[in-house]
Amino acid sequence: MNSKDSIEIRLLILDDLEDWLEQCKIIDSESGVNDIYFGPYSTNDAFPTDEIRERTIDRWGKSKDLPNWRRAWGIFHQDKIVGNAQIAAGELPTNLHRVDLGIGILKEYRNKGLGKRLLYTVIQWCRERPSIHWIDLGVFSGNKNAKALFEKVGFKKIGYKEDCWLIDGKSISTTLMSMNVK
Repeated sequence: MNSKDSIEIRLLILDDLEDWLEQCKIIDSESGVNDIYFGPYSTNDAFPTDEIRERTIDRWGKSKDLPNWRRAWGIFHQDKIVGNAQIAAGELPTNLHRVDLGIGILKEYRNKGLGKRLLYTVIQWCRERPSIHWIDLGVFSGNKNAKALFEKVGFKKIGYKEDCWLIDGKSISTTLMSMNVK
């Protein structure tokens, strides 16, 4: 990627679903390389494309005043999704003021400022929604670059969950972070 390449960040729609799933599958395959995990799936298991597709069709279409809604943004480079961020509402009407954030960027596009641009886009979208007060996330504790990025854009560490995941026999802890957008 060079300075002449155009990058677009925008809200994803259902027409983007298959490209988004493919990008998620690639990112999932990169998790665990050099003992840095950032996805919850075993390297021995196939990426659950059909299950995620079905769930996503339902959740992307839900109104923001209903539990379990989800929105996603993509980073596009030459019409290819090279990164994405998602926010998801909780399962109860009483916690719709908080959303959970996830982000993934293809390896060759990391450390180029795109994650920060993507996060600022999502944060601004949340600030413009009166019903959203907090953005929460959990970052695998070994992922130092992601933790530094989240802190740089304003997330604060609020906790630590030891042995949160057991992936490929490896215990992975999670650092919990939040940002108030009001």
